[in-house]
Parts: sequence; C-alpha cells; structure tokens
Amino acid sequence: MRKIHSFIFAASAALLSVVSCQEPVEEVKSLEIAAYTIAESAEFGDKVDFTVTSEVAQNVTVAIVKDGKQFASATVREAQEGVFAGSLDIPYQKNIEDGQYDVMVMAMGAGTDRAEKTLKIALAHPTFTSVDFVAGSDRFALSSSDAASPLEAYTWSYVGKLPAALSGYFEAKTADGSVYSFGGSNVDNIEFGNTTAVALYNYESEILEGTITFDVKSFQVKYPLEAMWVEVPETTDPAYPGTADVEFKKGQVVSFAGLGNLWVDIDFFDNNGDGTYTFRAEGGLYRLTNQADWGSLRIERLSATTGDLGTFTWDEMGNITSNEAIWCLGNYNFGKPDKRAVRDGRLFSDWETFDGYCMAKIDDYKYQITLRVYNYASLKFFQTKLNWGDIYSANYDTANSTFENCYLISTAGSDGNIQQGQGLTDPNKFEYPSTGVVLRFTFDVTDPLGIKATVEDITDQNVM
Repeated sequence: MRKIHSFIFAASAALLSVVSCQEPVEEVKSLEIAAYTIAESAEFGDKVDFTVTSEVAQNVTVAIVKDGKQFASATVREAQEGVFAGSLDIPYQKNIEDGQYDVMVMAMGAGTDRAEKTLKIALAHPTFTSVDFVAGSDRFALSSSDAASPLEAYTWSYVGKLPAALSGYFEAKTADGSVYSFGGSNVDNIEFGNTTAVALYNYESEILEGTITFDVKSFQVKYPLEAMWVEVPETTDPAYPGTADVEFKKGQVVSFAGLGNLWVDIDFFDNNGDGTYTFRAEGGLYRLTNQADWGSLRIERLSATTGDLGTFTWDEMGNITSNEAIWCLGNYNFGKPDKRAVRDGRLFSDWETFDGYCMAKIDDYKYQITLRVYNYASLKFFQTKLNWGDIYSANYDTANSTFENCYLISTAGSDGNIQQGQGLTDPNKFEYPSTGVVLRFTFDVTDPLGIKATVEDITDQNVM
C-alpha cells in the first residue's frame, strides 16, 4: 500500500513540475448574456433597435412572445467585439391587443449551448390624428367616433356625398407625420402596410349621403350597401325542402319575399324590426333552405372554391387549411328555433348528418351557434356536415373554455360529445324547464388543436 501511495505522489509531483514550466492555461469563457439594450415600449408597426453583448455567442435571436406564441423575431449572426446589433419589426395585425409582451433574448453558442433572458415590452396601437380613405386623386376625411378622446378611438367614420363606384385604401397619420396604410384584395382581407385598392361598391348612381367606417384595430370596414331582395324558395313536400344559393355581404340589409311565418336564423341575421334583416356573418355564398317543417329559414355556408358545403380543417401541425363552416349534429333534444320536427314521408334517426346545423362564422377565427336545448340533449361539432369529420374533445382547450354546469364534454374515447345531465352526481339538479333553455355556443378556433369554447345561457334574451 505504501509503494502505491508513493508512486501516485511522485507522479503528481512530476506533473506539477511539467505544468509549472508551461505557459498559463487560458481561461475558458462561458456563454452568457453580459448586457442588452432594447426599448421598454413601442407601437405596433414600429422598428425597434436592440443590442446584445455575448462574447462567445455565434448568433443572437430576439423574439416577442404573447401567451406563449411568438409573433415577431430577428436573428443577428455577426458581432462587433461581442456586441450583436439588430432591429425588430413590430407587427401591426388585425385585432391585436395593447399590453405587456414578453421579449425573449437568446444567445446561441457552439452545439446546443444557449443563454436566455426574458424582458418586458409595452406595445400599443399608434395614436392617429387623421384617417383618410384614398380613392385615386380623391380623399374622404374620416372623423374619430370618440369626441371626448378622439386620439384614443379605434373607429373612424366619413358621412357625406359619395360617388356611384368607390375603391381605395385607408391612410392614417400620427402627430409626428408618420403615415400608415391599410388595403387589400377585399374588405375581409385588409392588411397593414398595403395600398392595394379595396373595391367597396359599384352602384348605378351616386350616394347623396353615405357612411364609410374603418376600425384601425379590427380592420373592419363598413360602407353603403344597397338593400337586397331575396325570394324565399318554396317547399311543397317537407321531405324535399326548397333551396336557393345566395351571395351575401357582411352588413347587407336583406328583405325576404315570401317569408311568411318562417323564423330567420339569428346567428346569421340581425332582425331590424322593420321587416328587414342585416347579414352579420362573414360574406360569401350561402344556401337558404325553406325548412317549413322546422318553422325556420335555414342557412348554410358554401365553399368559395368548390361550391360544396363549407368545411373547417387543419393539418397535423395545426395549420388551418379551410375555414368556412363548422357543423353541429346530435339527437333530437335540441334545435332552432325549437326541437327538430319529424318530416312526413322520411325515415329518420338521431345523429343524421342531413340534419346538421351550420355554425355562423362571425369573425376570422370565431364561430357561433344558438340552440334551444332540452333535457338529455347530446350534440357534437364536426369539420364537415356529411362525412363525420370530428372535432374531438382533445381539441378543446378545457382550461380556457366555459361550459354551463349542466354541460360536460364526454371524455370517454375522446369522442367530443357535449351532453346535458349525463355523468353528473345529481343529474336532476340540472333539469331544464319544459320549454328548454336557449344556449349560445361560441368557438375561438385560432388554434384548432386548442379550441376555446364558451356556452352561455341567453334564455332571458327572448331571441327564440
């Protein structure tokens, strides 16, 4: 044992002797973010400069994140004495919210080495002093809708004489002279920074007094729409209801000829109380059905590209591939304006795809349907009407969804059923009155793999 210890000691002494004769070993620097500079606040549409000091980093990325999703980033791969300098474009997007956003600063070294810092930046919409609609050489000046705080308002309007045909884009200015543009292929596709002329209308004669409205947050455009007359198709045999395909624009005022006592779907139309209705869903081609046995005028979205029934689909990465319609199927304990009736001369059963209801697309990523629901109702939402394209329960973001106590998403087999009373400790506690209740379902499908659903009891609003 002593000999072994002596050998180890001797070897160690020899090694120390060798090392002492060599040059000092250079210290290996670790990857870290030593310093950074970036603004604490900015406006949407701005360009923000930044610097990040990290001596051994190979590149640096700065990203802005909101609710876990990155919506802006910039990567710098060249440094001057360890300082990476760059700039970040702050997007100005439709319906984007003011508030605090996370700034992720990431320095990447060799291999998988990385260092991170998390900062905060306050982002807000620009404060506009003027908004114009630019139509060639003509300009129509819009005024703020908020007389008390005009610079803080999102909605701007022009009221006055308008030409028979009008197309153009919106131009907004700030106090420092910065100019922002909003244009696009049509009113449903307005983009920031775009000066493409939007064709609003083309009528036979000029408008003596019309209104143009633009919302700088939602990018929603309102303009004069001529009243539209629609002939309700006749139904002589309930087994074969009459249909008609009609092109509607959002905000279109509609008068129905031959409507009789048919109820008009409130998810798609607002009742103006004077015999006319205003179309409230996304513009496009729709199929009207005289559903006399249900006592209603049904409306269903058609695909703009194929003319078939609209769909809502996405790929395996969660990217939406079609975004026009979501369908509701189920048993016969719900319906609009009441429970579905039995059609004479036609066999039927629960969960018949022919009887699926179309949800109304009321915004880019928002769908709505209002139903009268009775005890023991069971329903489910589908990507297509006729082919059983499920939206499974796994696609609901249950942590951020709100369902009435009497409604559950069935988790058995992840089948996505929404049921009344079943599975509760005391189902009788949630029994509906004999007239049922009116529930409004709203889906936020921004992330199709995490749909945020809301069920609201609106029985007291007397909409059905």
